[in-house]
Amino acid sequence: MDSGSFFLLKRRRPKKLEQETYWVAPIFISVQRLQKPMTTQLVEKWCMCCNMDTETPDHGRHNVQEPEVISGLHENHTAHSSRHGLQEPEVNREEFYIDSAESEVSDLDEAVLASPEQNDSHDEMDLATVLKDFQETHLDTSNYCTVIARRRKILHSACMALSKSYFAWHKLPNIEFVGEMADDYGGPRREFFRLLMVETQNSLGIFEGKPGSLLFSYSQQLLSSNKFYTAGKLIAWSIAHNGPGPRCINRHLFCMMCGQKTSLDDFDVEVFMDEDIKQNIEKVSNCNTPEYLADLKSHLGDWIAGCGIPDIYTATLLDVKRIRGEIVSHFAFHRVASMIQQFVAGMDSCGQFWQMVKRCWKQFLPVFTNAGNKLTRNSFQDLFTIGWSPAGSNRREEEEATMFQWEWWLMVIQEQEVDHTFEELLVFITGADLLPPLGFPQSCNIDFYDQEPGMRRIPYASTCSLSLYLPRGVADEDQFKDLMNDALKGSLGFGKV
Repeated sequence: MDSGSFFLLKRRRPKKLEQETYWVAPIFISVQRLQKPMTTQLVEKWCMCCNMDTETPDHGRHNVQEPEVISGLHENHTAHSSRHGLQEPEVNREEFYIDSAESEVSDLDEAVLASPEQNDSHDEMDLATVLKDFQETHLDTSNYCTVIARRRKILHSACMALSKSYFAWHKLPNIEFVGEMADDYGGPRREFFRLLMVETQNSLGIFEGKPGSLLFSYSQQLLSSNKFYTAGKLIAWSIAHNGPGPRCINRHLFCMMCGQKTSLDDFDVEVFMDEDIKQNIEKVSNCNTPEYLADLKSHLGDWIAGCGIPDIYTATLLDVKRIRGEIVSHFAFHRVASMIQQFVAGMDSCGQFWQMVKRCWKQFLPVFTNAGNKLTRNSFQDLFTIGWSPAGSNRREEEEATMFQWEWWLMVIQEQEVDHTFEELLVFITGADLLPPLGFPQSCNIDFYDQEPGMRRIPYASTCSLSLYLPRGVADEDQFKDLMNDALKGSLGFGKV
């Protein structure tokens, strides 16, 4: 049945009216969904009377009109028939009367038809499983795509790689840092994507706001130059290859981007860069008296209406909370919809990556926002295995002395008594500042070496093998701190320092 066909519906009788009112309204469900055969026949009979085609619908020419009272429709139809010399068919209104009490479309059915179907089956999957399935479907890990990178110009290097005709996002990136002799067995790749996410956040200009809670910039110039598309593609490229995500997007904004309803009551307006926006939202938040509301309508009514809230002029104090939330959503989401659309298109250029993010938005929340857990002393220790010498040997004794100082140094980091963090230490050892979504390919190792007489060799690491090498027999706390400080502050490049 054509979506432009009409049912004769009975409206619920208003309390103040004594007569029942009949309306003709368009419906958008097919006749096949009606389970009563007699109902289908009646609809077809009604369509024949109205010269409606039930078999060859023309959706392209369908125009939805405002409901008209049935008497008006009858008069118009009579006049039309008389002008063309047609005999008005006799229609028994009772045959086409559908009582709402007998309707088989329940309130639940209407809710389902009015909103997209929700599938919660993805909630049972963890992030590692989701990404692994994506990799198995889209990535080609048997072939490599070489990316030549300059450490001081990571973003430029990545954009240059994307512009090449032979670039393929689904191939395994083989990172070659200029001037650094190291094969990419995982370490350079982790370091490259970590630095790329920092540069994407800070240098492209597509984000603004407070660190860790950024919004999209409202910039036509960046939009016309496809900066948002580039950022989306770079981020999807990184995450798809077990790299980090941006971990900087405002949590409320991310939920809205994924089509999720989110309460904006706790939205921090300080993330907005425009002082006028922040001040006006604060004025709305502080509106708690009828006099204040009247003054708000007088001075900010046009501004609020321009945010897509035309009912501000008839609003009451009960509407203030809702209006504040709608203003926030306007500036955080709706105003930058074109920028978000371009960003999403960039991500979807990598195997429809954003569509997967929307389906599994809970799992990706710590990847795109700062909702992830920071490293602690215990979680950092759990990443390592120790390559001990045989128990009872002299080397084992010296190794235990070094590890004693190592454990105390981790405690000092946790208590923030030094300038180092666990993230910096993890970068030194692995090239990543956080545990990747799929984890490391192997456990991190702590191995030992002997200090040569008259030599001072500082600790070093191999980011590809995920190994940290510590000197045996360091029993002095200050000596161990100095060695680690020199190692972290003086480390550049890959391989061994």
